[in-house]
Amino acid sequence: MNHDTKTITNTRSPVSGADTDHIATWFATAYSPNTICAYLGGWERWRGWAAHRGVQTIPADPADVSAYLTERAESGAAPATVRLDRAGIAAAHHAIGADDPTACEAVRQAVRAIAAANRDKGRGQVKGLDWAGADHAAALAERGCSLAGLRDGVLIRVGSDALLRVSELAALTVTDLHLQQNGPGTITIRQSKTDQEGRGHVRFLGVPTVAAVRRYQQAAGVTDGPLLRCVNKGGAVGGPLGVRSIRRIITRRAADAGIGGAVSGHSLRVGSAQSLAAAGAGLVELQQAGDWKSARMPAHYARHQLAARGAVARLRYRVEAVPTAAPAPCRACAWPPVHRVLTPAPRGA
Repeated sequence: MNHDTKTITNTRSPVSGADTDHIATWFATAYSPNTICAYLGGWERWRGWAAHRGVQTIPADPADVSAYLTERAESGAAPATVRLDRAGIAAAHHAIGADDPTACEAVRQAVRAIAAANRDKGRGQVKGLDWAGADHAAALAERGCSLAGLRDGVLIRVGSDALLRVSELAALTVTDLHLQQNGPGTITIRQSKTDQEGRGHVRFLGVPTVAAVRRYQQAAGVTDGPLLRCVNKGGAVGGPLGVRSIRRIITRRAADAGIGGAVSGHSLRVGSAQSLAAAGAGLVELQQAGDWKSARMPAHYARHQLAARGAVARLRYRVEAVPTAAPAPCRACAWPPVHRVLTPAPRGA
């Protein structure tokens, strides 16, 4: 008799209180804060569903997980949310060494069916806040030189230069900055979603960004600790900004600059990837700039820009991006890139 190698037999006893504690501890040490929230949310929703129906939470039966994910989709959850629930269930099983029910073909088929039935239901890609848009939004925020405006300008400029995730912006400290007196600088990202071991990554900051950081630090008196701080209506500087506040600031400042669409906390990262691709960066360079584990996400974010200078554009229509002759004082001055149509070579030449 042939057996599916992905079929799981749940010989382990149901989860104990100690196992539950271990799951929470493992989540806290194995993932970034945003991933922890997402996985714990998926895990808790599954636990509630399983308890209501009287089925075993962990180790879970693949048929029960398939039924749960299907019901979640039918109740209105977007495919991306369903995938997060699946990932949370898988992570909890990994935490206690139990077989992963989501690896079974039945669950995989359920997820594929959900995706096929709801292709237009997800939120889709967020709108990228490209270099020109980021510079414009930062300049408007800084106009008037209020503490909150100077801080928001730094948030936007640093996030755009360094392609930072919201959680990475929230974690920045003054000691992460390495600024030249009258030149560019760098920042060290001590830990990120793709660097759970904390090896650290260094990102470049342009001269306008370094100048904005210095203005903000001087005005706010921020000389140590978290870089991005809360500022009340009276102008008093408080504790560190959280990820939700950073998301709201990016969305609000983009709207103030007349940038509409699905702007989110991820828009700076997406937009910088798009600007880099349009300026000539390859996939490897994009992957390195944003610390992506693979080229899949930057290729998706910048797919239109990459296509505009791809093989058909270059070889059939002889289009190429022409670099600016001299460095511009700010990125907005050099954006968008000029395109030149080359005269096709005569046939047979």
